[in-house]
Amino acid sequence: MLRLVLVPFVLGALLAQEPAEPHGKSRHGAEFNEGPRSAAYRMAGLSDQVHLPVAGLDAEAQAFFDQAITQLHGFWFFESERSFREVARRFPDCAMAHWGMALCNFEDEPRAAQCIANAVRRSTAVPRVEQLWIDAFATFHGIDEKARTELRSGDAERVQKQKDALAAANKDRSKETKEAAYKQLLKDLGTLVHEFPDDLEAKAFLAVYIWHAYDWGSGIPIVSHTAVDALLDQVFAKAPRHPAHHYRIHLWDAEKGERALKSAAAIGDSASGIAHQWHMAGHIYAKLHRHREAAWQQEASGRVDHAHLQRDRVMPFLIHNYGHNQEWLARSLSYQGRGREALAIAKNLAELPRHPKWNSVDKGDEIAGYARTRLVQICEDLELWAEAIELCRDGHLEVSDSVKGEVQRLGLLGRALFRLGRHDEGERVLADVDALLVKARAERAAAIDKAEGEAFAKKEESKKVREAVAEAGREPSDSVRSVLSLQRELRGEQLLAKGDRGAALAEFEAVGDFPKTLLADAHTAVSQTDKAIELLEKEVKERPNRFATMARLLYAYQVAGKPEQATRAAELMTALLGEHFLPDEGSLTSRCMLHKPGTGLRLATADGTPVFPEADPKNLPADFGPRPPIGSLGPKTWSPVANVGFDLAAADGGRRVLKPAGGKPTLVVFYLGFGCLHCVEQLKALSPKAAAFAAQGVDVVAIGNETLAKTQDNLAALGEAKFAFPLLTDPELAAFKAWRCHDDFEGMPLHGTFLVDGDGKVRWQDISFEPFTQFDWLLTESRRLLALPAQVGTK
Repeated sequence: MLRLVLVPFVLGALLAQEPAEPHGKSRHGAEFNEGPRSAAYRMAGLSDQVHLPVAGLDAEAQAFFDQAITQLHGFWFFESERSFREVARRFPDCAMAHWGMALCNFEDEPRAAQCIANAVRRSTAVPRVEQLWIDAFATFHGIDEKARTELRSGDAERVQKQKDALAAANKDRSKETKEAAYKQLLKDLGTLVHEFPDDLEAKAFLAVYIWHAYDWGSGIPIVSHTAVDALLDQVFAKAPRHPAHHYRIHLWDAEKGERALKSAAAIGDSASGIAHQWHMAGHIYAKLHRHREAAWQQEASGRVDHAHLQRDRVMPFLIHNYGHNQEWLARSLSYQGRGREALAIAKNLAELPRHPKWNSVDKGDEIAGYARTRLVQICEDLELWAEAIELCRDGHLEVSDSVKGEVQRLGLLGRALFRLGRHDEGERVLADVDALLVKARAERAAAIDKAEGEAFAKKEESKKVREAVAEAGREPSDSVRSVLSLQRELRGEQLLAKGDRGAALAEFEAVGDFPKTLLADAHTAVSQTDKAIELLEKEVKERPNRFATMARLLYAYQVAGKPEQATRAAELMTALLGEHFLPDEGSLTSRCMLHKPGTGLRLATADGTPVFPEADPKNLPADFGPRPPIGSLGPKTWSPVANVGFDLAAADGGRRVLKPAGGKPTLVVFYLGFGCLHCVEQLKALSPKAAAFAAQGVDVVAIGNETLAKTQDNLAALGEAKFAFPLLTDPELAAFKAWRCHDDFEGMPLHGTFLVDGDGKVRWQDISFEPFTQFDWLLTESRRLLALPAQVGTK
């Protein structure tokens, strides 16, 4: 393959051919680069009880504005901003559209400040109520009279300078600054409520910003939860299906969850097309240890998300709260002993597309990280040891570069092997843990040496050098300690497997955060059933209605010869699982003898087939309220959608076709012509990787927005520096639009990269204002994804 060389004068000549173009960046400012770029549409399943009138809008624009407010109430920030952008597209001078975009960027304060600045620029002649809305959030982001004057100057350079200053001032604001800003915001929203007492949205937003200011307990205390609840009652008195039920749940979530039960029953119906509205009720049911109801809510939320993901061709890693929702569903299922279902959800999380920016396996609060944590928890709680080994062998719990990831994997694998009597294999895992300790200590030493060297290079005083060294070693030291604890745990498992139960228990007890259920197992194994019962009774009291602890307690009662307590425990478990529920067959179930007559529990139908009936609200308490058939909300799991295909002319002659039904796996790259320097750099970076993709059975094609003649001329200008893949042409942007690589608001193409499998399914994609260039990462991800079967969204 010829090596691609773009000498400066050739590249300069290519760039000189083109007029100045944004090449994917918004013409309206950097704040619009990251936001939604595809057109909004009127969504089903949103509230008809939300209305915030805006002067000058026609009926359709007002409908989009109310849709945006509904989505905002459901914390569906990205889609809410899309709806506000549609209002701004139709009415470019609408200040309230930009006000709304500012609220959508609640978690990105610099961007929010730029959006509210755009609102201030346009608010010179708005009605009093709109001015109050805009001024409240302008003040919150530090826009004073001087800044207001600059923003309204009409001088583009002065306006941009002021917006940049506001973005900088809103980045990493101190706790004191934020609290002062919140106190003023709450006063300003209170003024809105006072002057416009019939404005339900003002009351709803005041309620939620009181909660935002509270910041999960680390901000401004809520003096009276009852007063805020009364404010929300005023909303529901006039609009009983208002999505502000979301805010009542947040209000009582950390206080008295039972006070939000009415809203938990109503919230899904208040905006059934927003997944988060279903999710939030799960907070209350989980807090009250009602895991069946919590699982129903999280499954409903996931189904609504899956319907949206497939309808709008979106990757799961772009959905706010998706990973958290699904891992919570897996948790709630496992708490009921529904291990097979829980494992299926957690495995699906592990199989989903990853992204270097939004879904990394080494981050515990992202989809892939959640998957690892849940897979380990489910297998350990429910003693699914054979399944655990398979997860480690089939790639769901793959080898990790991080010490933390390997502690999770090796801990589960070693425990499972020893529990199943596979001693030789377990001892090999112990050797792997010893090697991991060497790695962890080496990483700690390297981090400390680096910090010490940098501090000395800056000629820091001795105290600061010591502080830098201590800080650098903090996280690596935690990793070292986690490996040392794992060594002790697995030595305990090894001793237990060999029959040295006393020594095994000593090892387990020496581990500070050893799971209580596993420690109870060890006490029971050494005939210390009284200690096991004491431990488990305390755990059941603190965290009731969990199958893993209740089943172990039942077993301990049986071993200890306490039939009355065992019968009572069995009755409690029957109530927990429900009359129609049949727990998994497995080592925990078998060991706890739940299948024996007299326990009141059944494992299977008459022919011995395990059964998992569809979640049915009829089997749940009356205060759960009515629910739609859960299957009507969407598919149970995510599945990739078919590509939309293309039939385009190629610069090297002929045409290239990709059909929705598929063919050969293909990497499809949309680039914005040779006038885009970043695109040329992207193609240059991809060309040497084409052979590696081909070795994985993946073709590579690149689709540009220039004419066939211009593309051929540009290729000719490169001389021998050819690309290792064909360049296709789409000057009419038909393919760009069909693949959603298009800014519908500004009428411009966007960069896109897609991995299509042999069945024509889009397994991975990235659409952005800038091109994706991390092709080494994508090679690895492509190998992983194409080795997995395409998920089929189950009903």
